[in-house]
Amino acid sequence: MVRSVIIAVVLTLALVAVGSAEIKEGFWEITTTSEMKGVPVQLPPTTMKQCITKKDLVPKSEIQEPGHECKIKDQKVSGDTVTYIVECKDQGGNVIEISGKTIYKGNVFDGITNTTVKTKEQGTLQMTSTTSGRYTGPCPK
Repeated sequence: MVRSVIIAVVLTLALVAVGSAEIKEGFWEITTTSEMKGVPVQLPPTTMKQCITKKDLVPKSEIQEPGHECKIKDQKVSGDTVTYIVECKDQGGNVIEISGKTIYKGNVFDGITNTTVKTKEQGTLQMTSTTSGRYTGPCPK
């Protein structure tokens, strides 16, 4: 379940890029570090690479993990800052709500998200994640 939550968070952070006209088009490397409340073990950082363009910012296969249905409930873009709320549901009835803020600075970005996971088995879990992204060049053809 924890791995599933981390994957959903990483994919959602990639989804956040969809609203900003000031984002540099190209290939980005995105690193996410997460900390789950009440879990003493440090979760390892995850890194993914993604092509971001104004026409097709997030490939549909990257938006959600199999078995999860995700919807953007709210997204606002103000200059170089994107704020958002995404809700995901899995086939077991668990709900993941992710709210976050990402600030783009040319070839880099920084962000923070707060994730609440409501599960039938474990109750409510909370996680905070920080992200950093860096532009690595043109998208591969």
